[in-house]
Amino acid sequence: MSDIVLWLTELGLEKHISAFLDAEIDFETLSDLEEDDLKELGLPLGPRRKVWGAIQRLEDANASSVSQPSISISSSDAERRHLTVMFVDLVGSTEMAAGIDPEDMREIITGYQNTVAGVVARYDGFVAKFMGDGVLCYFGWPNANEDDAERAVRGGLEIIASVKRSTGPNGTPLASRIGIATGVVIVGDLIGSGATQEAAVVGETPNLAARLQGLAQPDQIVLPQETVNLLGNVFALNPLGAHGLKGIAEPVQSFGVIGENTEPSRFESRHLGVLTPIVGRKLETELMLERWSTARAGGGQMILVSGEAGIGKSRITRAVIDAIAQDEHVRMSYQCSPYHTDSAFYPIIQQLSFVAGFKATDGTEARLDKLETSIGGDGETAALIAALLGIDGIDRYGALNLTPTQQRARTMQALVRVVVQQAQDKPLLLVFEDLHWVDPTTLELLDLALDAIADQPILLLATARPVFEYGFGGHPIVSRFALNRLGREQIAAIVGKLTGNKALPEEVVDIITSRTDGVPLFVEELTKTILESGVLRNEGNRLVLDGPLDTLAIPSTLHDSLMARLDRLQPIKEVAQTAACIGREFDHRLLANISPLAEAELTAAMDGLIKAELIYRRGLPPEATYLFKHALVRDAAYESLLKERRRGIHTLILTALEKAPDIAPEVLAYHAETAKQTDHAIDLWEAASKSAIARPAYDEGIAHLGHAIGLINPMVESGIPVAIEHALSLQVQLGMALLVRMGYGADETIAAFELALTLADKIGETPMRYSILYGLWIAKGIRGEHAAAWRRAETLLEQAIKSSETAPLVVANRIAGATRCFMGDLAGASHYLDIAKTHYDPVTHAGLANRYGQDIGVTINIFASLNTQLLGQTQRSWAHAEDAERLARATGHTQTICYMLMMRNIFSLLADDTATFERCTAEVAPIAEEHKLTVWLGFSLMMSEIVAARNDDKTSIQRYMMADAAMVATKVKMFVPQSRIAMAWCALALGLRDEAAELAGMAQDMISQTGEAYALSDLYRLQASLSKAVGDNDVAEKHLGSALDVARQQRAKLWELRAAIDLAQLWQDQGRLEEALSVLDPVYKSIAAGDCPDDQAIAQVLLNDLVR
Repeated sequence: MSDIVLWLTELGLEKHISAFLDAEIDFETLSDLEEDDLKELGLPLGPRRKVWGAIQRLEDANASSVSQPSISISSSDAERRHLTVMFVDLVGSTEMAAGIDPEDMREIITGYQNTVAGVVARYDGFVAKFMGDGVLCYFGWPNANEDDAERAVRGGLEIIASVKRSTGPNGTPLASRIGIATGVVIVGDLIGSGATQEAAVVGETPNLAARLQGLAQPDQIVLPQETVNLLGNVFALNPLGAHGLKGIAEPVQSFGVIGENTEPSRFESRHLGVLTPIVGRKLETELMLERWSTARAGGGQMILVSGEAGIGKSRITRAVIDAIAQDEHVRMSYQCSPYHTDSAFYPIIQQLSFVAGFKATDGTEARLDKLETSIGGDGETAALIAALLGIDGIDRYGALNLTPTQQRARTMQALVRVVVQQAQDKPLLLVFEDLHWVDPTTLELLDLALDAIADQPILLLATARPVFEYGFGGHPIVSRFALNRLGREQIAAIVGKLTGNKALPEEVVDIITSRTDGVPLFVEELTKTILESGVLRNEGNRLVLDGPLDTLAIPSTLHDSLMARLDRLQPIKEVAQTAACIGREFDHRLLANISPLAEAELTAAMDGLIKAELIYRRGLPPEATYLFKHALVRDAAYESLLKERRRGIHTLILTALEKAPDIAPEVLAYHAETAKQTDHAIDLWEAASKSAIARPAYDEGIAHLGHAIGLINPMVESGIPVAIEHALSLQVQLGMALLVRMGYGADETIAAFELALTLADKIGETPMRYSILYGLWIAKGIRGEHAAAWRRAETLLEQAIKSSETAPLVVANRIAGATRCFMGDLAGASHYLDIAKTHYDPVTHAGLANRYGQDIGVTINIFASLNTQLLGQTQRSWAHAEDAERLARATGHTQTICYMLMMRNIFSLLADDTATFERCTAEVAPIAEEHKLTVWLGFSLMMSEIVAARNDDKTSIQRYMMADAAMVATKVKMFVPQSRIAMAWCALALGLRDEAAELAGMAQDMISQTGEAYALSDLYRLQASLSKAVGDNDVAEKHLGSALDVARQQRAKLWELRAAIDLAQLWQDQGRLEEALSVLDPVYKSIAAGDCPDDQAIAQVLLNDLVR
């Protein structure tokens, strides 16, 4: 409460302090007081007027004593920021104020505030508010740095040390305590006026910093886990455990700062745990090792590795250090600092102190002893370096008696001698990191050292960012090369190492690749963010998405670095933010259309962004197009805008784009959605999905529908009828797209149709219901749940009767016929398929492929072909198949064509039509693969192995087993029994009886599970052949009897003829000629001329043999 005490003291109203304290009025409460409140405090008229006038002016006497950076911003300049907030408190100020004269207290507070403000300014922080004994500071606004959290902690340590050098009224050192927290806030709105004006922060972070300050002991800094995560191993920390803090929902893990660690390398101090193995730098590493070999032989070398932040300069340096570890050598490491770019010899002093092993408790003599041990050399060298390190060496070495210029030159010479001396016994590796932060004096020393090391076994390995353009006078021993970005394969390798070689979904790898632009640090941090996000789950040797992958936030470890690049560009940063709303790529005309800047100003701003290497330009304005150099920089610019400002810019963009020709609907949809034009955005996302599916690009179409559904769902939940109808249409479209892309029986497909059915039930009668029931029917059928599929078909038949349209009637009878066919009821199948065929009109029913998955005329002909083939009417079957193919190709509809090819492929197995079988297999595979059509791709893999087996490839059996297992894993069981039977016949023909028996057993199990009985007779024939192969003719005869019984029950003349041929051959071999003739002849005669030609030819030959 000392702030209110000081304020009243400044007003000369000390005797009224108790009234304010008793009423618990602090400085922040003043702005909320009314004049009547002052009456309630009992203030007389004169003091009341004085206080009221001071409140009106909002004039804080404390603030006037401290110089703050001026900020000229408006409320519209408020931004979303990843901010580190520091709250500093002077310990014991309240008690101190009660015991000393107010004027003395004012002097102490002023000195303390000036101390804090000075330190914060040195570390590029911002003093947001003075509150008497409290100071609120920001690191990361108005200008961000890549290491704001570190700057805050370094500043905090310096504040504690500086405040301790001041004393209180009794001569004891003052103490402070500090809380620091990091998080996303809204910062920049100005509140107050005059001296009390401040840039307010909205968010939990300031409160957390203040609460952590309350936990701190005198002269202690306390941090939360979020801030610790940004610091690496730079500071030594003391875990303080979890604490419940007022206003903070969850207990906060807190840590006390002990001090800075002594790790000499900035890179190593920021990396905890095991380093990710280096990737994609083989050639560069080999080049550096070649230079090392030259240096070891006495030809000194300098390598300058250049590259942007995060590209891997320090990582490749570490790789070289590790690679030469087996070589006998000495290494000396120097780390330049962003906080000491004007501190002469800073990296040299730090390295000398580190190697000497100085401790805070060491006296002068101890330090001199350690120095001599570490550097060797003569007394003059030791004296010069001692002076450089601030150690008084006069008593030991005598006075130097040199002018400052002479001492500087001699010191440089001494430092070079020390380096050369180190290389006399062993080769020397000098590592200078981050030369872009080097102080001018150290850079001069390096220049001087080049001549000295040219004929010494010394390699000077330095790293720098591209801004460091110093050329070292073109010295011949200097090699400079730039590290380039990594390619997708190398990015995937880094990701694999971070996941423990568990495969990530391709879409996740694509996101990482596109957003990180081949910068290794970005790849590592974004991958870690995804792994820690909870959106992935373990599934064996891979990680799979456990839900939708929402928009990923910029990793907190990169946020400050990215914003720092933008903040250096005030005021043209606003142009970058506007451009970011368009996207990573944008063109000059559109930007000019929405920017308030005149053309000349805009062009100048873009030139500034190009010069800063934030964007690339192709062409010249106004035809120029631009690209953000890094996707994450674009994201940082975009996310710094407040949502309201974003919406305004997106509205301008949408208006401009809708006037332009040939703009993709998904681009318009994105801007409409972000501009909160929800209804318009829904329509545009739907249009985008239709456009994508027509290409066909199913993944994109599904994603676009997901956007539309996500936007309309809140309206559906509110019960808006028109929204429910629109949502139903979207949901059906999604179901049909998933049906093609993911498969008929995929969980996602079924879920989409079930949700659509729920919406349809809310509406009542709707034509969409037929599409939904169709989707649910095929889902049951593809999973082999044929009894359930039949119930769905019956429901569709009932619904179709009520419809005024013919399409539902055609579809309902087609699916009823297909289901009866699968179940082995060929007569029932004929009945329904004939009705479908009768009511089908190729003109009226054209264009319904997207409504029912594939063209309905093709599906009728396909199943009519299967059914008539099983009935032994192969001529009709062939005609239906030809009609199906002709219609499918005429549609140009990818799903319909794949459907037709795979169905013809499967049916060709029944007919032993090798030519058609191999043709369809070869044609469908690349289409299914190109468009990622899961079901057809799975079937094509199985069929390809059957082709291979028919061409005598014994290894195909095992590959088929794998393809079969993969197919069943997707819950597809339709046609699987027949495929297993076909492969078993192949295995038996190849002499692999055990494998054939295994496949037959698998087919039997699947038929038992599913009721898919149309190929059951063929399975019995197969089992008979397996028994016959081991000489068990009795069992073979029983199986063939079962084959005949099933075929006759199903009226499957094709199966009956084949079973009769097999049984007749068995009996012929046993001499039972009359029985053989009696079983074969009636079937042979029952089949029309021209049908089943190959089988009939075999039967004719056998019959001729039997009657001789």
